[in-house]
Formats: sequence, structure tokens, C-alpha cells
Amino acid sequence: MANLILPRQPLVSYTLYNYFMTAPAGGIALAANTASEIGPDTAGFSWADNTGAAVTEFAVDPSTPVAGHQYGIEFYVEGQLQQRNLVTTVTNESLALTSATAGTIPEGARVTLTILDFTVS
Repeated sequence: MANLILPRQPLVSYTLYNYFMTAPAGGIALAANTASEIGPDTAGFSWADNTGAAVTEFAVDPSTPVAGHQYGIEFYVEGQLQQRNLVTTVTNESLALTSATAGTIPEGARVTLTILDFTVS
């Protein structure tokens, strides 16, 4: 009887990092086709992690992936997923948004950034 050898299936694991912010007084103005910085290292923007602790930087830097890691980004305003790839620049200290048209994230709006960290082994 012949032995059947199946290819090894890769193991994919992931970690989710969730960060929250309430849009400051006056809201967040987004100029058309211009990056607007709203990261945790930017004055006027207060971010917290899922425990409620204030953060001054994100746990990972998606702009410089660690070997074997891939990152995904999701950006929500008031629980509504915004267009993927709206986030144009994310580092551990920076979150810059670019909108095709001018707009404003309203004052008091709940803003959520989710960074998905995938590893394949």
C-alpha cells in the first residue's frame, strides 16, 4: 500500500490591537488629498488601548514589518468601517489619514483603529 504524504498546512496566528479615541472639540478636519496626522504622538489627540490605558504609541509599527509578520489596518468612525486604505501612513507613533474629498470627523465621534498582526509558520 502506498503512503499518502500531504503537504504541511501553514499555521496562521494573529493578534488584534485596538485603539480608541474620541474626536476632540471642533472635530477632525480632513482636507482633500492631504494627509492629516491624528496619531497618539500628535498634540490634541488622546488614544487609549482596549484596557482604557492612555497610549503614546501603538504596539507595533506596520510600516516596518517584523520578519514573518504581515499587518492589516481597519479604521472605524462611530462603529462604521471606513474605506479600507483610508489610512495612508501608520507607524507606532503616527496615524495619517487622506480623504479623496474634504470632510470632518464630528466632535465627540468614537474613532477606532484596529491593527491586525498576522504570522505564518
